[in-house]
Formats: sequence, structure tokens, C-alpha cells
Amino acid sequence: MSAAAKGATPPGLGSVLETCLYHDSAEAEAVERFYARVLGLRSVARWPGGIAFRLGPGVLLLFDRELLAEREGPISAHGAAGPGHACMVAGNPEAYEAWRRVLAEAGIEITHEHEWAEGRRSFYFCDPAANLLEIADGDLWPG
Repeated sequence: MSAAAKGATPPGLGSVLETCLYHDSAEAEAVERFYARVLGLRSVARWPGGIAFRLGPGVLLLFDRELLAEREGPISAHGAAGPGHACMVAGNPEAYEAWRRVLAEAGIEITHEHEWAEGRRSFYFCDPAANLLEIADGDLWPG
């Protein structure tokens, strides 16, 4: 029985280290090019069927869902059949607006804009694998 199930407070967690998004094999080159060139993320690791990009204190892992399904072992027991979602935070209000321009210049359509509580804003767009990405102008969630 876990500590939480016994009524004890579990130890704390600091942050999310990895976020995973998935793509089909045919989309691999376009997806990698999008994250490296359009979003300017730095690749920090690569393996057959996957690549890791540094994103702040964590990493964004991009997996080829078809190759992942062929892998054995407990660490490959994940995946998604359809598009995923990830939200990134722009460093400041100027960066938020700059991202809108960068995406427009790259021909990326902003599919939705949202005004959140506390005056926060975010906008949504898709990567070449139809994963729904979001850029927010700050933390959207209660502390």
C-alpha cells in the first residue's frame, strides 16, 4: 500500500522532466525540421525512432509511433494513437508577440487564441504531425 493510500503525505515532485509527442514514420523529417528550425529547439539526444529537444529545464521527446510499437522493454510501453498536446511558455510579453510573427512568417496557422483568467493569453497551432501546440504568455495554472 502506498504512503498516500495509508493517509501519509507522499514526497514532493519538483517538475516535469519529459513531455512526449508522437508522429508517424512518414512525418519524421518534417517534424524534426519543424522543432529544430521553426521553434529553434536544440536537439540533445537521438536514438532509432526518436529525438529529444531541450525545452527549458525539461525535454520534449518526439517518438515515431510505428517504430516505438516494435521496441521491447518496459520503457517503450507508451504511445498515442492520435495527436497530442504540449504548451510552452514564452519568456516575456515581447517574446509572446515575436512567436506569433515567427509562426506567421513560417506559414504556420494559429488555429485558436484564448484569454485566460488573470489576464493570461495563449495561442494554438499544429506541428506537421497534427500535434496541438500552445504558446502561453505565462503560467496558466494556479500555484
